[in-house]
Amino acid sequence: MSSPTVLITGGCSYSQVQKQDQSWPLHLQELPSIRYVSHTGHGAGGNQIISRKIISTVMKAIELGHKPEDILVGVMWSACDRQSHYSTRFDQNYTRTSILGPQHKEDFIDLLDVPCDLFVDLHNKSDEDPSQWQHGTNPFSIRDQKNPKHYIMNTHWNDELTSIYFEHFVNPQKAIIETCENILRTQWFLKDKGINYFFSEYDYDVFHYTGPFGYGLEPSEHPGHDFTPNGSIHGGIYSVNSECIQWPNDYTQEMHDQHLTNPEIDYLYNAIDKDYFLPINNLGEWARETSIYNFARKGDPHPSTEQHRDFVDKVILPFLLEKYNISSYNV
Repeated sequence: MSSPTVLITGGCSYSQVQKQDQSWPLHLQELPSIRYVSHTGHGAGGNQIISRKIISTVMKAIELGHKPEDILVGVMWSACDRQSHYSTRFDQNYTRTSILGPQHKEDFIDLLDVPCDLFVDLHNKSDEDPSQWQHGTNPFSIRDQKNPKHYIMNTHWNDELTSIYFEHFVNPQKAIIETCENILRTQWFLKDKGINYFFSEYDYDVFHYTGPFGYGLEPSEHPGHDFTPNGSIHGGIYSVNSECIQWPNDYTQEMHDQHLTNPEIDYLYNAIDKDYFLPINNLGEWARETSIYNFARKGDPHPSTEQHRDFVDKVILPFLLEKYNISSYNV
């Protein structure tokens, strides 16, 4: 019987622990053998940041003396169109990006006095643990707390950094290629370290590009700063069986021709080990169509506390029992 003592989780807001609803990591940490946890979920976080946080946190756990066989990792991958930027120019980029959390640089720096990758000891946990709060900030730091260098960009934001990036550098193939690479890097790292893990998708757009892309159009041609012609939403879904990206009917022939084939995607997508993914399409769909519980708020796609617990009980725990013989009962 496997008995992990360290739980490390990652993802976007569906996996973030400091929020209105109690997400799946908080329910999963109730496994009787778990003593130490580090939940790295970050609202609007993309797959590059998720991968970096997981790898960094696992390495920190090993540095602290935890054995790989005692570690359990759970990752819920995010939308492929969510991007990130690494820069050493904090003062310049702080004013060009959407800020989550503190609205003043001085307050942001003060918050970094608390290490974000601190492992919480569940046996000696205070009622108010501050170690997770800075995961909700942008920019943020993964290792060097005094020097935040990571910036996340979301297609719903219209700050300067996001606008420039999506206007000039983002396209569906690139987004899906990078998502595959982020998943593969994490997969290969965890297998190399001999660590038990499971993956899942947060919603339908992990391999389904729904974000905007500019094709070099001027900002004036993107009404409402949504970076899409005429304010419409464009995207395509990747299927390895289709041998191409399937585009919606409202795409122009030029767009279709430019992105018809994807040999740069197939070999990466095929290398992802699906045996380590939970046996569902994604959490969002499962919450909408399978869970017996309702969402907490109308119009909010984030699963409720009850749906998250239902998800752990009916999907994650059975998978862990079958895959690793990890039981939710004391034995």
